[in-house]
Amino acid sequence: MPDDPDESFVIDHLLQHRPRMSVPAVHQDDAEVRLRAVGDDAARISSDSVVTVDAMVEGIHWDHRLTAADVGWKLVAVNASDINAMGCMPTWAVMTIALPRPLDRQWVKDFAQGMGEALGEWSIDLVGGDTTASGGSTMATLTLAGQGQHIIGRSTAQAGDDVWVTGMLGSAAAGFLLQSPSPQCQQALTRPRPPIGLGKALAEAGIVHAMMDISDGISRDLTTLCRTSGVGAVVQAESLPMLDEVAAHPNALAMAVGFGEDYELLFTAAPENRESILHTSEPWGKPFRIGVIDDNKHLGARLHEMSWPAHVFSHFGGEA
Repeated sequence: MPDDPDESFVIDHLLQHRPRMSVPAVHQDDAEVRLRAVGDDAARISSDSVVTVDAMVEGIHWDHRLTAADVGWKLVAVNASDINAMGCMPTWAVMTIALPRPLDRQWVKDFAQGMGEALGEWSIDLVGGDTTASGGSTMATLTLAGQGQHIIGRSTAQAGDDVWVTGMLGSAAAGFLLQSPSPQCQQALTRPRPPIGLGKALAEAGIVHAMMDISDGISRDLTTLCRTSGVGAVVQAESLPMLDEVAAHPNALAMAVGFGEDYELLFTAAPENRESILHTSEPWGKPFRIGVIDDNKHLGARLHEMSWPAHVFSHFGGEA
């Protein structure tokens, strides 16, 4: 199934009991824009500012495959990916970390080094946070702010749009699932490099309608985009970009669409903008057209003439 019912259950109930606050409006490009508190990769808090938060929990988001330095890097990368998907650049961050007793000082040193490398990579200022002891696993949470003049969300895809993705799909899945993954797939899992800056470039060029990052796998993420926009989508399986190592695997399609952790961009745009998209994307590599948006919202996101394969990972179900 393209949705994780347990994760949806948690989110729905948290939102059900939140106070019903009035939603303010801001002005952008001479038009009134309502602030979105939930539903996108990050919350829009002003006409040019967004904020997001992500957590990483030992045993859920990482195991022996990741070093402490990898965990520090990845914590920054996954948050920066959310900011990128909103058409913004990351700016400042605060973090919380909970560590078990006795304190593993070397782990902390390595984690800090990896996090510092990622913060430096994308010019992010760590301005504060909190540390505490944990009764069990290590957990680290980063809250990251971003800025951009043309913020993009998930709810504005239009029938007739092309569906695009950046980068290779399923590489992190291969890094996690294969016995001896290539260095490229290993790095995709342990040190993801989202195309930070491309989201802002596409937004400023005015050539995309809706955008999000690929964190839960195309089958779930495109379904989310379609549901939020009130549209459907058809994806051509043969158009999905994969490394040869992934494409040769018997479970290649599931790895490409049903694992996640790609941290690439998924976006929609009118067909007349194809050349502009390719030109704008050049510094980050060639993006790929994988399908089309249609008005069959009752059908949602689907593969052409086939069903989505079973999802490979769930937060509350683990590896399939």
